[in-house]
Amino acid sequence: MNADQLVKLLGMTDADTALSQAVKANGGSVDSLSPKKMREILTDFINLVDAGVVLAFVPREVFSEDYGDPLGSGEYALDGVIYYPNGSSSVSSYGGAVPYATGPIRNRDEALAAFGTPKSTQQVDGTTSWDLWSKDEIVIKVDYKSGTIVKNVLFSLPRKY
Repeated sequence: MNADQLVKLLGMTDADTALSQAVKANGGSVDSLSPKKMREILTDFINLVDAGVVLAFVPREVFSEDYGDPLGSGEYALDGVIYYPNGSSSVSSYGGAVPYATGPIRNRDEALAAFGTPKSTQQVDGTTSWDLWSKDEIVIKVDYKSGTIVKNVLFSLPRKY
């Protein structure tokens, strides 16, 4: 599975073959999830370094409270897929089109062109911090640095509350 399709796996657990194979195909392993981090901070991440993507996982119980029951029987559920089109300190630049876009999303103008008018926007001192959209039961949040440069593009499921 290509990195641009990882969003289809939201809600699956670490025990699901489709998820573990997709993670492995993109240079990661579900075995790297830390039970200690899951107990202490209720989250852990798998950095798909070369793909420019980070996968966020939470314990099954946390996922159930926030989103409803996960799709598999594993201990940890995928609750976020984060693309870094301009790279980060932990992953390379993601060069492809993110889901719901036809090309890369590197700046706010490209995000607005791809996703339309945001459902919500946060500005601090006149500088845009983030925009939020909802598409096909998926929440899309684009965080910016310097008001226009994309820091990351997060895809998650809508919370049930």
